[in-house]
Amino acid sequence: MKANSRVIALTSSGFAIAAAVMGGTAWAADPPPAAPLAQAEAAAPPPPPPAPPPPAPVPAAPPVAAVPAPAETPTLTAAPAAPPPDFKKINVGVAMRVGGVFQSATDSSKLSDTGFDEIYVEPRFSGDIAPMFAWQANFQGGIPTGAMTAGSNGSGTSQFSASILDLIAKFEPHPAFHLWAGRMLVPSDRSNFSGPWFMSPWKYPGLYATPLIGMYGPVGPKEGPQGRNNGATVWGEFLGAKLKYYVGAFDLNENDVSPLISGRVNICLLGSESGFYHSSTYYGAQDIVAIGLGVQYQKNIEVDASGAPASLSNQMADLLVEKNLGAGGVPTFEAQYYHFDQNNVFGRKHAYYLVGSWLTPNKIGVGKLQPLIRWQQATAQTVGGVTPPSWKNFDAYLTYVIDDYFLRVAAGYSHGDVGTSPKSNAIFLGVQMQR
Repeated sequence: MKANSRVIALTSSGFAIAAAVMGGTAWAADPPPAAPLAQAEAAAPPPPPPAPPPPAPVPAAPPVAAVPAPAETPTLTAAPAAPPPDFKKINVGVAMRVGGVFQSATDSSKLSDTGFDEIYVEPRFSGDIAPMFAWQANFQGGIPTGAMTAGSNGSGTSQFSASILDLIAKFEPHPAFHLWAGRMLVPSDRSNFSGPWFMSPWKYPGLYATPLIGMYGPVGPKEGPQGRNNGATVWGEFLGAKLKYYVGAFDLNENDVSPLISGRVNICLLGSESGFYHSSTYYGAQDIVAIGLGVQYQKNIEVDASGAPASLSNQMADLLVEKNLGAGGVPTFEAQYYHFDQNNVFGRKHAYYLVGSWLTPNKIGVGKLQPLIRWQQATAQTVGGVTPPSWKNFDAYLTYVIDDYFLRVAAGYSHGDVGTSPKSNAIFLGVQMQR
């Protein structure tokens, strides 16, 4: 997530005063009149003396070899040195999402009612505090909507929401080693690093609509509210950001539980991804093929069927493929797979989603169109020889991308089936703005 700041430079201009110089003109006197010629006859002049002999010729100088002109030495212009970090500068950004839904409040299969399901804002601040040290502080605020469907950021609730999202102290001596401590995103899957702000679908994955009671989910790795948790992460990048690693310890605010260990490796076979965060689309800015692998472990944090303490164990893998075809537009494919232990809080054993989208090559008006489809499924654990129904969700979106992640308008349809009746149908509309 990036915050941009603007610096306005004021320049002054001076005025030069030119002095006019005035000169005078001098007039010369007339020459005196010539003397009159004598009218008397003059005597004959004497004969002239003989002419002297001509001088001896001077011998020619020996030829001198031509000296070649020195070759012109090219002028080498040194690259300007990068300005030192400004330790007094604070980067400021803000992000906002406003979304509405068409869905019946009493029958989730019908589209008879309408209302907001997301009114949400994130003020963001960051800066460098000293060489190798930086900080970040992000906040969130949500307005109650009362809609059945949950907003992508947990804002679809019946009460106001305001809290600290991120509060991070950063030690960054080298690209291969960073230490972040505080409250931050848990390193797990690509979706959590992208958030709803930097992915193509309007709704965050893993949310399964249920009749009358709202939403299950998000089904995925263990994280915390809005993907954050209190802890520390060591991470770094190599080979021009083609390889990144993360190892984090979380739940550190709870002294009576074991730490949640969450790790991830991100490998770019094509393209690169620098920095802590990811995106789930680059809108054709680069071609990319990236594979991510994640694992989580927490000792004795769950309870098994017999009531005995059990440990959490999650594994996950994700894939992102995007190619800019020029006049053929930008197709994107994304896939995610999760494997949960038998004590998963949602009773799920496997979960996955598939996303396919295409971005038009040329603008239509002020933006480009991006049609998209997504399939999600979460398979239940078998308990006592009985396997409950799988949860399924199908989404279709059409997004008008005006300025990539920074300004887009989305419309979509969602159909959910969690094995009970009625099924869920909803139409979503939303606008996202951020700087």
